[in-house]
Amino acid sequence: MDDGPVLSVHEAADVLGVSMQRVRQLINAGQIAARRSSAGWLIPSDAVAERSKGLHHGRPPAPRTAWSVIALLAVASELASQPEGDHNASVISLVPDRRVRHRVLRLLAGMPDPAVDDAAWRRLLSSRGHARRVWAHPGVLDRLAADPRVSVGGAIAEFAEHDGLTARPGQLQLYVGEADADEVVRSYRMRDDRAGQVSLLIVPSSVPAALAPSGGHPVPVPAAAADLLEEEDPRARRAGVIELRTDLRALQATGWLGRASAPPAYPEGESGDLGHQ
Repeated sequence: MDDGPVLSVHEAADVLGVSMQRVRQLINAGQIAARRSSAGWLIPSDAVAERSKGLHHGRPPAPRTAWSVIALLAVASELASQPEGDHNASVISLVPDRRVRHRVLRLLAGMPDPAVDDAAWRRLLSSRGHARRVWAHPGVLDRLAADPRVSVGGAIAEFAEHDGLTARPGQLQLYVGEADADEVVRSYRMRDDRAGQVSLLIVPSSVPAALAPSGGHPVPVPAAAADLLEEEDPRARRAGVIELRTDLRALQATGWLGRASAPPAYPEGESGDLGHQ
């Protein structure tokens, strides 16, 4: 193996559009060259580029689709703990456009068990935002996390029971709307840094306000689970898989996915207009 440019497992996963676990599987199977170092696996960038040429990723889901998935999983999980009621009203209020709703439900109906294929879920939810890694002075991190323009993601309190999983000290996973991102960065004098301790996930302005994270509050649990799927820590990835699997089962229990195989037919009075994707 030469001394040319190399990538980490995380960087190779981003280039290939697969999970870090899948990259490690390729390494162990001898399908992609790599060498061990004190920092972990180092992979020649040309080997990743060559592997990437043979992959067909297809069209990535739109950000609105990813956030519709997150919203449906979140509300289904909430309904699972409530008495029987008009669950149709919940799904209609979240995704009013029946064609968009039908398409998202069909997509979810075809998703694998996260414990079997977490890469498919990582890809589905990857368009929830654009990641920007920045450095911030340690003294402003608490104020930054409490800023009403941002939402905290990652290993939030909901996941504390999973194998003792806790947020990494001095590290933040934050979500911010596209319209506020630059101002938030300026306000806290942050600078772009690949080794920075703050990961800003910028949610595109094309995502409807009803679906986007609400500033000043933690992100919906399925979004935090998606954050965990992208972590190096296997405990974090396992926690993300467990949460998404639980949410998917709750969604299946609502019966919404069963109707996704038929043409969309919902109560009268709904809007039939197809919104922007």
